[in-house]
Amino acid sequence: MMRMTSVFRSLFSAVLPFLLLVVPLTNAAECTYGSVKAWFRTPGGEWVNATAHPVLHRGESFEIKVSIFTTTDLQVVYLKLHEFGTPVYEVISGPSMMEQVLENREPLEGNHSWTSNWTMQVQANTTWVNASSPLEVFVQFTKNHDDDATVTFDILNAYILDSLWEQYSIETNQNNSVQHRKPVQLNAPFLVDGMMIVFFTCLILKRFRPKQPRIS
Repeated sequence: MMRMTSVFRSLFSAVLPFLLLVVPLTNAAECTYGSVKAWFRTPGGEWVNATAHPVLHRGESFEIKVSIFTTTDLQVVYLKLHEFGTPVYEVISGPSMMEQVLENREPLEGNHSWTSNWTMQVQANTTWVNASSPLEVFVQFTKNHDDDATVTFDILNAYILDSLWEQYSIETNQNNSVQHRKPVQLNAPFLVDGMMIVFFTCLILKRFRPKQPRIS
């Protein structure tokens, strides 16, 4: 017994340095112009650093948050939640939907940070079950039109069980579906451009409209 314990300790001592090299000690991903951190948690649970590896049911809800830190002055920062293949995840509430690009065009100076939160769920009718499915975050730091840097990593890589979450309800899912049909809000510059296009189109149509004959 003592010999086995000694062998185990020797093996653990030999493997530990390798584990410290391959297991990330931080949840931050960095690039030239900034860094990104992300966390995951289930309702009532503790925040877990990315990349999290939970086991989730169809219809089960969870939360994620992403913090972005800039190290230099930037023109714009883009963020997108992304997944591959068969759709598995959907957004219940948050600043953007799945695959929708979220833009931050505020004055972005160096040493500036902000955090965005999403409440999400596994789609109740997803066909990707009894398998793992990653949820990826993509962030692009843009200094100007030809100078940018990107960060991308998995916030979670969940194993999806082929069973409905015990707290899932059809009513909640219907409410979420209505929310997903809301139109994407455009930034003010896009609204102004759209109004100008409509205005000039009306002027052109009015100019080339056939004149009505005068009745004397």
